[in-house]
Amino acid sequence: MSYIIKQLAGKPDWDSIEPISISQYNWGGDYRPKAEAKLCYVTGEGFFLRISCEEENPKAVYTQANDPVYKDSCLEMFLNFKPQEQGTGYINFEGNANGAILCCYGTSRHNRKKVVELGAEHPAAIPFQSNGLWGYELYVPLSLIQAVYGDASFAKGDMLKGNFFKCGDETENPHYGSWTKIDTPSPDYHLPEFFGTLEIG
Repeated sequence: MSYIIKQLAGKPDWDSIEPISISQYNWGGDYRPKAEAKLCYVTGEGFFLRISCEEENPKAVYTQANDPVYKDSCLEMFLNFKPQEQGTGYINFEGNANGAILCCYGTSRHNRKKVVELGAEHPAAIPFQSNGLWGYELYVPLSLIQAVYGDASFAKGDMLKGNFFKCGDETENPHYGSWTKIDTPSPDYHLPEFFGTLEIG
């Protein structure tokens, strides 16, 4: 799977950004809400995400930074901003309808560190919800990427690796959707080998 990250000179017009479909339900289940993500890069500023789901009354219990929001109805982006550099990991951005964000860095599920522990400012989401649609917008500034990776330079043609998810571990209908296909017997998102390619266009 691949996606072109549109490069912009100013704030995004979301209607002009191609969506990423979060429609792979690798572990079955009848509950499969329609979800999508849009990602762009604003030169000199950072990355902007808009991620959304068609879902009535999403479960949203957690309200604080780095709460376990994946137990709620949750939308997620996992991104390795510098996959060409050996040994680099990925940042998980996980958010619920309250706009609470879980954000950590590491190379796998284990031994992950909160980005604030690495000197980055915790990202702030802007949640939205109306007429059966909910989601959030998120700004990932170059300063956050610099703090985590030590390099925040990006140019046309640069490749990122990542995946996008819709889940709800402790909802009425537990579900696990993803952008790319994940070939494992049980739900697991922390598998970089199944990440797709995102190219700055």
